[in-house]
Amino acid sequence: MEEKDLFDRAIEDLVERRQRILDGKINCIPLSFPRLRSWLPGIEKRRYRILTANQKVGKSKLADYLFVYEPFFYSIEHPDQLRLKVLYFTLEMGKKEKFYDFLCYLLYRLDKIRISQSDLKSTSADRPVPQEILELINSDRYQYYIKKFKETVTYIDSERNPTGINKYCRNFALSRGKFHYKKLKMKDELGVEIERDVIDHYEPDDPDEYVEIVLDNYSNLSPESGMDKKQTIEKMSKYFITQRDQFDFGITAIQHQAQAQEGIENQKLNKLMPSSDGLADCKTTTRDANLVIGLFSPFKYGLRDYEGYDITKFKNNIRFMQVLEDRDNGAGGQICPLFFDGAVGMFAELPLPTDKVEIDKCLEYINTTVRKRFTYTFMGISIRRSKIRRWRMFLNKVLKYIKR
Repeated sequence: MEEKDLFDRAIEDLVERRQRILDGKINCIPLSFPRLRSWLPGIEKRRYRILTANQKVGKSKLADYLFVYEPFFYSIEHPDQLRLKVLYFTLEMGKKEKFYDFLCYLLYRLDKIRISQSDLKSTSADRPVPQEILELINSDRYQYYIKKFKETVTYIDSERNPTGINKYCRNFALSRGKFHYKKLKMKDELGVEIERDVIDHYEPDDPDEYVEIVLDNYSNLSPESGMDKKQTIEKMSKYFITQRDQFDFGITAIQHQAQAQEGIENQKLNKLMPSSDGLADCKTTTRDANLVIGLFSPFKYGLRDYEGYDITKFKNNIRFMQVLEDRDNGAGGQICPLFFDGAVGMFAELPLPTDKVEIDKCLEYINTTVRKRFTYTFMGISIRRSKIRRWRMFLNKVLKYIKR
């Protein structure tokens, strides 16, 4: 029987992907932004993405939300459809801080409790974290999600240069799958024709496992021996291409915009939105990526309105995500307006600016909840638990009195 080649397997893949949909399975983790989903269906395997923005806009939080938190919860809610593993190379924040960010998001996701990482860590002397929050985190319900998160997401800060990161990812792939080889005829150094085994393709142990690689960020890579920063980033990007094509990994790299993008001239020319040309340290990465996403904060630059939205009302709670480059779906140029709650790392697609009723609801939530130190939900839980605690104390006193 003739051995199947790449093109034979590609056609088989089309048939299989269609059948998966008919069987109720998925070919991507659905994007959490409904309108943008018509252009970008979701998080697919075998994709290399770059997420870029100017400083302190929320690049890391968006990467966490889109490529870690949302896929994580989807995998828990749909265990029959996929298994997820995330390798997160955190070169900017410590592993403990990344975990605290997740706890803040988890508290909001499960119980709509808004607490920032600063307050969770009792940073302010007059605002220690409520005991009820710590009890909640240690409850069986929360520990279930925390245990699953630790099994799913691995934060790595020990590998910081391209060679080390590539070796880590490659070893991970080979621990969860195997290579298939084929015979290839070639000539040795003496010109004699020989036959050697070369890699044909990779087969994962679990075809329904999604492996996501996140790198935060390119600028913080340690230089390779004899290379400058640009050459180091280029090498990492080439490694990512190989990982994408060989192992079907989904890859997201965070890359800053150059400082010059925030200069006076760009502000005069209204060229503040992130661009592929504005990538810092190495612009050629955009050629390698399937998808380049930019994140923009008009409030940061004092704009009063943007894309029909009143920035004076939304202030720092609005972001605009733009598809800068898209090789696969034709979504280049699409802009997605987002509500942003930085304290809990949450994003949500905003209503269209013409939908005044829904916009007013969103603004009411921002003014009554987001911009207050404690939310009504949080206070409600605290008051309820305080009443329960007082009732238990009273009950204990009664029992002691009866036993006398």
